[in-house]
Amino acid sequence: MDGDHGHRTRKDWVVTVSVDEYGGQTRAKARLRWRDQEAVGVGLASMAANARYSARVGDELAVARALSDLSRRMMAGAVQHIEAIDQPGI
Repeated sequence: MDGDHGHRTRKDWVVTVSVDEYGGQTRAKARLRWRDQEAVGVGLASMAANARYSARVGDELAVARALSDLSRRMMAGAVQHIEAIDQPGI
């Protein structure tokens, strides 16, 4: 970075994750907010009555799925924006 006199810009994007349980199912919502936009990803994990894993693992699985869903949605949006820039007349 010799000679680089540019400045840094910091941008904070906030992800909020909420988890709820109902009827043996855990649901997580990952909500990303930036500028004036918002995206939401959802993840589910079922808890069988005889499940060998704890509720904590169900929470982790649902949250991981919600974040993965959010990631897919963000990637799809970015691809659409790139394609719109590459093909402005369409």
